Parts: sequence; C-alpha cells; structure tokens
Amino acid sequence: AETPVSALQKLRPYRDLILAAPILILMVLLIQQIWVMSPSQNVPWKGFTILWLALPLAVWAALLTFRPAMPDGKRLILFMVGTSLLLTMVVEIIVLRGDVGRMNTVFKFYLQAWVMLGISAAAAFGWLLSEIPKWLPRWRSAWNVTAVILASFALLYFLIAGMSKVRDRMNPDAPHTLDSMTYMAYAHYFDFGVSIDLSEDYHAIRWMQENVPGSPVIVEANCPEYRWCSRFTIYTGLPGVVGWNWHQRQQRALMSNQVWDRIGEITTFYTTSDPAAAQAFLRKYNVRYIIVGQLERAEYIGEGLIKFDAYNGELWQEAYRDGETVVYEVLP
Repeated sequence: AETPVSALQKLRPYRDLILAAPILILMVLLIQQIWVMSPSQNVPWKGFTILWLALPLAVWAALLTFRPAMPDGKRLILFMVGTSLLLTMVVEIIVLRGDVGRMNTVFKFYLQAWVMLGISAAAAFGWLLSEIPKWLPRWRSAWNVTAVILASFALLYFLIAGMSKVRDRMNPDAPHTLDSMTYMAYAHYFDFGVSIDLSEDYHAIRWMQENVPGSPVIVEANCPEYRWCSRFTIYTGLPGVVGWNWHQRQQRALMSNQVWDRIGEITTFYTTSDPAAAQAFLRKYNVRYIIVGQLERAEYIGEGLIKFDAYNGELWQEAYRDGETVVYEVLP
C-alpha cells in the first residue's frame, strides 16, 4: 500500500505546523524529563512520561497494521513495533518494588522489546533503501547525511565500549585469550587485608578439573557476594556446601535461614580446633575435598587451620599442594 505523493499536497497549508510539531514534542519531553529526574522531585508518575512518545507511535503502528492491502511482511514488522512499544510502556508504568523484582522485569521484557525493535529497524531500513531513488534530490541528500551520522553514532559503541572492555584487565600482561581462567595465572587479588596470588588457585583448579572424577562435594571459604569466595565451585562446576549466598537465598526464599546456617557451619568448620566437630561437618554434607588456600588463611585467622596439617593422613589426606594452597581429600 502506497500513498501517492500528489496526495500530500493537501497538507501544504499545514507544513509549518507539521515541521514544528516534532520539535515541540521533543522540547516538551526534554523539559519534562529534566524536571522529573531532578533529585528534589518525588513524582509518583515518573514512568508515565514514556507515554508521550511510545503511545502515539504504538497507536500509529496499530493503525498502519490494519491498513488495507498492507503486505504481510510489513504488517508483521508493524505488529512487532507496536508490541515493543507496548512492552516499553508496561515496564515503565508497572514497577515492582525491590531491586530483584525491578531488574527481572527489565530483563524479561525490555530484552524482548529491544530484539523486536532491532529486527524491525533492519527490515525498515531495507525497505527504505528501495524507496530513496523516488525522493526529491534535496531529500535524498538530507537522508544520506542523516544516515551517515546515525550509523557513525551506532558504530561508536563498538569502537569505544569494546576497546574499553578489552583494556579493563586485572593484569595488562595477561595474554588475550578466550580462556576465562588464564587471567588468574597473572593476577593478584586484595581482600581481607592481604594480597592473594591467584596463580595458586589457578593451578589448583586446573588440577581438580583434570584429576577429580564425578561430582564430589567440596568445601571452601564463603564470604559476601562479588568477592573471590566460591571460586572452586564456580570454575570446576563441583557442588559446594553453600555456593553463592545471595543466589541460594533468592532461589530458595523459604529456606533462607538454612542457607545462613550453612554459612555459619562453614565458618565453624574452618575455625574450630575440635577434630570431631570438623569430622561431623564433613559427614553431614558428604564433603569429599577441602580447600585451604590463601583466601581461607586470610578469612579464617586462628588456630583452627592448624588441624588440617595435624590430622593429615588421619581424617583427610593431602592430595595437592602449591605454595600456601592445599587440597585435602577426606578419608572414608
């Protein structure tokens, strides 16, 4: 379905208004957004500001979708555009309280909207290219300049953000590789007031990957999120007594107290000097391997760590050692 160019002559008396309308709308949106985002403004309807832009576009897409003689391909693209705009409005208007609820809302819906808008933009761009030769020369020139500017802005992300990500390294001397563990062989991590040589953990994890069959349970240091704890369970895939604290409590909301109890038991296991209590813990959780690395020595300071050497060969057997990092295998 196409609209003859001659039909647009009827809009000539309203040309100035038509040209001014988008500028006016953008100015209103900009002023409103600045006002709403001001720290001094506690506006309960912040999410509704998106309606100024998304709602008219969604209605326009809906009307064009049901236009007679519209090709099925374009009808599908218009449907995707309208659905994406609808999702955008819903996500901004219906806001769940709490960081997890809000993040999951954005992840589940905005990602779908972005994918559909990306597909729609690619299809629309292709259709637009075939129509450009029909335009007046001055419009073609304006479009070519605009397209180059927009494409340049889009490519800036890959050039600037990509290089910034590549340069964001724990150790710039580490080689560039797809192996997500290689950086550990060259890096140090500062926590609990000490500098931890990650190369020891790297070699120990490699040893476990190559020499530990099946899925035995391991125990290692546990600490707040986004730190170096749970690194052996993460990189070996072996089950741990707890795992990642927050994810465990998030996925097992009715059992959060049990997660905290396990964390407390891990602390007790590493700090206790009582071999019977340590052995009871190992039996309770069917632990096969014990990790005692630089991280455990930094977090669990005290006489509790002495028991690992003292009862080596009696309750557990040293299976691997590299510097201050030791992996013990629990004896049956």
